[in-house]
Amino acid sequence: MSHLTPANERSQAMLRGTAQSLMAHGTNSADAQKQAYGVVQNMVQRQANLLAYIDNFICLGFVILAMIPMVFLMKKTKSSGEMAVH
Repeated sequence: MSHLTPANERSQAMLRGTAQSLMAHGTNSADAQKQAYGVVQNMVQRQANLLAYIDNFICLGFVILAMIPMVFLMKKTKSSGEMAVH
C-alpha cells in the first residue's frame, strides 16, 4: 500500500495500463480511470486479506504450541473399571 502514491511511477503505469485495457473493452475514458482505481483497490484488499490470514494462522500455531505442555500437566483420572452409560 505504501507504494501506491502519485509519485510512484510503477503504480501510475499500472493504473494507466488498467485504464487502457478497460477502454479497449468499451469503457469511456472517465469511467475507465475510476474503474482502474477500483481494480487496484480490489487487488490491495485481496493482498491485505491474505496477509491477515497468514498472521492469524501463525498466531494460532503459537497458541497451539504453547498448549502442548498443558497435556503433560493434566492428571489422569482413576477408573474403577466400570463406565457410567445411559
